[in-house]
Amino acid sequence: MIKKLCSILTAYVSIVIVTFSLLITQANPIFLQNNLFSKRLFAYGLLNNFSNVIVGVLLILIGYQVKGSINFIKKYIYIYIVNLLIFIGLFLWTRNFTISNLYDAVLPITRNTYPIVIGTISALLIKDKVKSLIKKYKFSVILEVYTIIFLLPSLFNKDIFGLGNGNNIITAFLLTILGVILSNIELEKFRINKKIITLMIMSIILNIILAFSMPYISLRMHKNLSTAYRFNVLTSITVVTMAIVIFIVVQKLKLLKISINILEYAGLLTLLIYSNSFIIEKIVNSSVSLKVLLFKSCIVTIIIIILGWLLSIIDKKEHLLEKKLLLNDEKLISPWIGEIIVKITNYIKQHKYNLLNIVILYILAYCSFIFMSPHFTSPHMDGESYTSIFFYTFFIKQNMLLLNFILYYLIYRFIYSVTNKFWLSSVTTYVITAVAIVADAIKIYYRSEPIFPTEVTMISAYGDILSMVPKVILWIAMIGIIILSVFIIFCEIKIPQRKLNWKSRLISILITIIIFGSSTQINHWNSIVSKWLSSYGNDPAFWNQEWGVQQNGALQQFLNNIDTKIMEESSDYSRKKVDEIAEKYEKQAKKINKDRINNLSTQTIIFNLSESLANPNRLKEVELSQNPLSHIDSIKENTTSGLMISSGLGGGTANMEYMTLTGLPVSNFSPTIATPYTQVVPNSEQTLTINNYFKKSTAIHPYRGSFYSREVVYKKFGFQRFMYLGSKYKIKHKIKIGSNPYLSDETAYQNTLDVINSYKNGQFINLVTMQNHLPYSDYYDNSGDYQVSGNMDDDEKNNISNYSAGISYTDKAVQKFIEQIDEIDKSITVVFYGDHLPGIYSNIDGNSLEARETDYFIYSNKYARQHGAKNLKHVKYVSPIDFIALTAEQTNSKVSPYYALLTEIQKELPTIKVYAYNNGKNPVFVDKKGKTIKYKRLTRKQKRLYNDLKLVQYDLTAGNQYLYKTKFFNVTK
Repeated sequence: MIKKLCSILTAYVSIVIVTFSLLITQANPIFLQNNLFSKRLFAYGLLNNFSNVIVGVLLILIGYQVKGSINFIKKYIYIYIVNLLIFIGLFLWTRNFTISNLYDAVLPITRNTYPIVIGTISALLIKDKVKSLIKKYKFSVILEVYTIIFLLPSLFNKDIFGLGNGNNIITAFLLTILGVILSNIELEKFRINKKIITLMIMSIILNIILAFSMPYISLRMHKNLSTAYRFNVLTSITVVTMAIVIFIVVQKLKLLKISINILEYAGLLTLLIYSNSFIIEKIVNSSVSLKVLLFKSCIVTIIIIILGWLLSIIDKKEHLLEKKLLLNDEKLISPWIGEIIVKITNYIKQHKYNLLNIVILYILAYCSFIFMSPHFTSPHMDGESYTSIFFYTFFIKQNMLLLNFILYYLIYRFIYSVTNKFWLSSVTTYVITAVAIVADAIKIYYRSEPIFPTEVTMISAYGDILSMVPKVILWIAMIGIIILSVFIIFCEIKIPQRKLNWKSRLISILITIIIFGSSTQINHWNSIVSKWLSSYGNDPAFWNQEWGVQQNGALQQFLNNIDTKIMEESSDYSRKKVDEIAEKYEKQAKKINKDRINNLSTQTIIFNLSESLANPNRLKEVELSQNPLSHIDSIKENTTSGLMISSGLGGGTANMEYMTLTGLPVSNFSPTIATPYTQVVPNSEQTLTINNYFKKSTAIHPYRGSFYSREVVYKKFGFQRFMYLGSKYKIKHKIKIGSNPYLSDETAYQNTLDVINSYKNGQFINLVTMQNHLPYSDYYDNSGDYQVSGNMDDDEKNNISNYSAGISYTDKAVQKFIEQIDEIDKSITVVFYGDHLPGIYSNIDGNSLEARETDYFIYSNKYARQHGAKNLKHVKYVSPIDFIALTAEQTNSKVSPYYALLTEIQKELPTIKVYAYNNGKNPVFVDKKGKTIKYKRLTRKQKRLYNDLKLVQYDLTAGNQYLYKTKFFNVTK
């Protein structure tokens, strides 16, 4: 009993050593990086060496003790299943993986995921043949061959036999076969003389000396640790020799008393850990403390032993797996392969229609990608670069293609389980899928966006839609349905397929419900479903639905759009409460309007979003040799100006637009609403934006119009014209600066001037520039004028220099534009603002205020100032929702009750931090000094104001839109 406990303890400590060594290597602590002598460095060298020796002993021991047979295929399948479960478990723990990790887990042989396990099992499958073959050769001859194989690479440090560091199939195969060879020798009767003992002792001493001394030699010779562990690999002659010595001693003295079955599985699981880098990486999970790593090693070892014990119990029982794979101990590998080929051939013949069904569903899944591109091109979002959607889908988005195929298959399987009729289920699935793909393709073609779930649920609109379809098409559809029905009946009678049993049907229905039901969690950022899909490669791309459907496939993008709860409903939301708010702010509007003389609608108001514009000089981490925004800073000194708090960092342009045009903060939306332009606006029956107060309104964007569904959104907002590249309202004066692929800001302003001069009365213009969009390459000749200092690498400095050069051209273009509108004899007011900082700063805190501060100013031209416009004070910090109220105040314009609310918000509330998303709960604000204020510190009046805004926002975006039935949006006289 004591000997058995000692054996178990020895095995446990051995696995701990192997695991601990692997975890330290992966964690790469400081003592392995700093190229300095230390006790830990030498201890690690010895630990690493012993770890490889233990693996060598294990491989030889498995080859020696484990019975080889065709049944080892079953053991491989068990290891395969365990590895998959480990993959899932590690994902649930760390909540991330890459698509390569998933492929490694699913396709371990072709992906070489755990080569040592494969090499070991391959050797055991032919153990009997090897044993009979080696009887022809003397053991000394075989030993000499092994000596040459492992000695030459060790001596000359050249991998002449392709063994690498030993973590491969060949090394595992050779060492396991060595164990098989040794099993032909009766080691108990093997005499060990003094000469052999001396050689054994010398080999152990030499191995230990090399393990200790090589770090010292490497540091002395190379000034680094490049050759420190040259002999600490599984293919080193000293490691292999020591492994053989330890193995012989263990067998001679019968030191290891463990069940063969447990040894098989515990050994294979240890080899799995040793060769699968993903497992080690996830176990480390950023830990660098040696104590933590040792603790994890102990836990992992306990799990390995428990799993080995469980698998050994399962292995003793006869399973369906053995029957299905025709496995038994008497069979040899060659006849077994022949039987399997016959079985596979028969399966294909018997299930040819099922397999054909799978092929058709895969083709349909492929079509759900390619037909989402009207011109069969797939944009890569890097300027004008395109590639064929056929190539892109099959080779680059194969992971998402397979996901969509699985989803279509689940639909088929669900129908099959309900009806238990193969042909009815298959054809119905084909028709539903084809119709959905065609409908999506048509909508993509005309509106640059796919069908949304809310549109599918609008059953009342189906009749209207059908009434618009030509009768000829309806008759063709009816005839098609009749033909398909006859085809289904014929096939069900003449070519019947097997019926599913009730268990299979129930399981299929439950799996389908669970999978599709989980789509309600896709946009809950910390949910398992969200983390799994994002790791897998799903990118909802709410900012550009056309791009998203090309990336994710029609069905997956449809599911992405399901989980979009707009806002939490307030407990006091009702028609009565909304009417009270409307009356309250109607009174406030009348009070404000007493002292105002102008109307917004009679003036020209321009909201100018300047792409990625924010002065780098404001960041404490960056020092520039000169100011790239000197002219804008000069303008800011003489007009209403300050800093706008952006909701984005490196992106989120459309959200800035949404807030400036509507006056609604995105921070009040649910976290599932990433982009209101594509998730809120298209589903709203009515919208009200500032341009609705003008008889004429124009949107200008000198780039493509499909991003963020702007074509659809601007039409919904009531813009009469949208000028973009490719629209019927042409972008003129096309100028590019240097090699920048985007049109310049000068282009944007020249087109804006054309629009201003084309209409003598009041109008609204929403101008969104593009010049300073990423990437920030070396486009300009003057990049060298903006030298960057700070704690960052050269690539980052170059990006900042190039970016600064770009915004310096914006600076000049803005100054010129301001001078030009000053010469126009009508009231013009420009709200100029940067939408967000560029995503080029690695050393700033993304949640800090400085990472969200962009430049803004509100400038009224000379004519407007002569007719009542005046500069405002105390507006250092503003939110995008404040621009409407500030514009009305600066231009001395009357307001509606809604804008009276926004005016009160701007005046009485600290500035809302619009990037703090939390369903509007526990919101965060910024005071005039730039300090953060929490909701609980607001006054009662301020809290009431904020809650009024939330209630209004809920009614307009997620509620019943009661406010449109009131005078809330009418300008009160």
